[in-house]
Amino acid sequence: MASFRLIENSFSEVKHTDFFDKLALVAHNCYQVKEKDHENNIGFITRLVQSGHLAMMEHYRFAFVLNEKQYHRFLELHNPFYELGEFMRVKGDYSEMVYLLSSSIRPILENINSEDVLEKEMATLLGASLPVEVRSVLLPSLEGEKSVPLFDVEANKDKIPAEIYDRFTYVTYHLITDRGVTHELVRHRICSFAQESTRYCNYTKDKFDACLTFMKPSKYEERKEIFDSFYQKCADTYFELIKEGATPDEARAVLPNSLKASIMVTCNLREWKKIFALRTDPHAHFDIRRLMLLVMDDMKEKGYIK
Repeated sequence: MASFRLIENSFSEVKHTDFFDKLALVAHNCYQVKEKDHENNIGFITRLVQSGHLAMMEHYRFAFVLNEKQYHRFLELHNPFYELGEFMRVKGDYSEMVYLLSSSIRPILENINSEDVLEKEMATLLGASLPVEVRSVLLPSLEGEKSVPLFDVEANKDKIPAEIYDRFTYVTYHLITDRGVTHELVRHRICSFAQESTRYCNYTKDKFDACLTFMKPSKYEERKEIFDSFYQKCADTYFELIKEGATPDEARAVLPNSLKASIMVTCNLREWKKIFALRTDPHAHFDIRRLMLLVMDDMKEKGYIK
């Protein structure tokens, strides 16, 4: 008889500040690979970039200071991967407009060889402005190209408008929940996601304790026998399919919405606030509402939101 277990929702903020270490942690979540050392992470991210798998690159953001001309040239691109904002900075009797752009490395890598002259020029500008430890590994050919300054959003929190802070502060959370909840979360398309893959994760293996993991339903105690009977049938069928030669992406056809899903979610504070407004509403599904209330309280405690 195959085994299964039940667990509760959980969450944690991903606090990694190093580019390669954070992106490797996020990407490894898809295949449930254990965290590696820094040198391994550099090699792994380099291989992802070389193979064109750039979605994971969205989970690390850089902020840049532009001049007015550069700012308006980026506006012309209408590229959804670029977040643009401006504010008035006052210094005594002197005031000036500050023009900011936030981006992951994804649109830079996608457009560095673009046939569109403006796209290529702007991607080259940002690529040359990346921290040397990132640029030297992923874009060494841009050494010496024209660059712009990086902007530390957190260090300038008290010097920028709240609206700019919310738009330019990106936070990543690691959520353990069920696949029904993740189906709702991924509808927030401004966010970036990295979800445990049932196509490639083989739950009969020792790394998963040869066990299927389900999220404990809200009404579990009231209908325990029914739930347990169903979960046992799912586990037995899944393990039997794998035993008979089915691949994980074939066997996953019998896995229910309550299957445990590990997902990384990255977005700016403005979008997190929108998620909380929608998903903590009394009309939201009780499972996602319960989880989002916990994440929202955690963000309030850390001072991200009020």
